[in-house]
Amino acid sequence: MMKYSTLWITLCKNEQDVIPFVIQYWRKVADKVLVFDNGSTDNSLTLLEQEDFIEVRHFVSDGQNDYIQRDVKVNAFNEFKDQYDIIIVSDLDEVFYFDDWNTVASELIESGNNILSVPIYSLCEDDKPLYNDDKLLHQLCTKFYKQKMNHAPRMENYSKHSIFNCKAINGLSMSVGQHITNVTPKNRILYSDNGFCLHIDKGFGVEYKYNIRKQMNNNLSEVNRTHKLCFEYGKGFEELKEEYINNQKNSFNINEIKLGV
Repeated sequence: MMKYSTLWITLCKNEQDVIPFVIQYWRKVADKVLVFDNGSTDNSLTLLEQEDFIEVRHFVSDGQNDYIQRDVKVNAFNEFKDQYDIIIVSDLDEVFYFDDWNTVASELIESGNNILSVPIYSLCEDDKPLYNDDKLLHQLCTKFYKQKMNHAPRMENYSKHSIFNCKAINGLSMSVGQHITNVTPKNRILYSDNGFCLHIDKGFGVEYKYNIRKQMNNNLSEVNRTHKLCFEYGKGFEELKEEYINNQKNSFNINEIKLGV
């Protein structure tokens, strides 16, 4: 079976807590990861730059500016689309798992479809698990819920359009937040249950999530505030706690799911 080259494009801002976990997923899929950092002040850059298959670039914005972040993703895709068979574009806390990535990649390329879409599950653990070299993050956890992340019709239980067959795409456009993505000549989507997207979403406990979101809310750009983008970062502790507990009540263990069934 032919092996197809894969590039993963993502953004970073102070993600030291999740980077060790995320790298494990990248290593299983990507030949190269291109991380655009927006002025991290924690240990993120040290963790990223110690990996040979990760390239770090830098961009500047006035805090979290979803318009600038969208343009960074789209421009990077257009720069590299002729150099790789498949490109994945995601936020840093959105990772993909496949038992056999090469088989799924081959299916995408050979089908002639240009987008691969898989189910998405979000994390809502009681606290942050201890890192383990031998296990992936989802294998260390038991609480996940179905999150509606994709705004495209009939795709609410699937991940954002993130995995692209470069051989069948001329161009890419996306909304802020990447919730709506279109390619030319037109979207042709392969839905697969042979993998899933894990949205970490700061789901290491309600206090952890509240504190990180509070920091992120303080970092929102003026344009984000004007257009009410990422308004959920400003939720109070009690509101976020109620939401978190409700998600836990509806949670299940994705490790019990048999892929491809």
